Amino acid sequence: MQGIEPKLHMNLTSRIEYYRLLIEAAEDPESHPSDVTKQISELGNLYEDYLLNKKNLENSIKNYREYHNDLRKKLISRLRELRRKARQK
Repeated sequence: MQGIEPKLHMNLTSRIEYYRLLIEAAEDPESHPSDVTKQISELGNLYEDYLLNKKNLENSIKNYREYHNDLRKKLISRLRELRRKARQK
């Protein structure tokens, strides 16, 4: 997660800066309001995609940990069983 999230975070911060510039441009009378509105909606969609990707990544990490812990428990129980059999011989 730490290798992926900083990249998403950097993308988000650059988009926030872009959003700030869009707001400043909206106050400029020479800018076209339809372009600004379109770009703001695009930015909103990108942010929603970021949140969805982050949620999916967190769920994937959680599922991996559960799977890993289950495998570890099965392995430990199997090793204990094999040791008991070895001692009995």
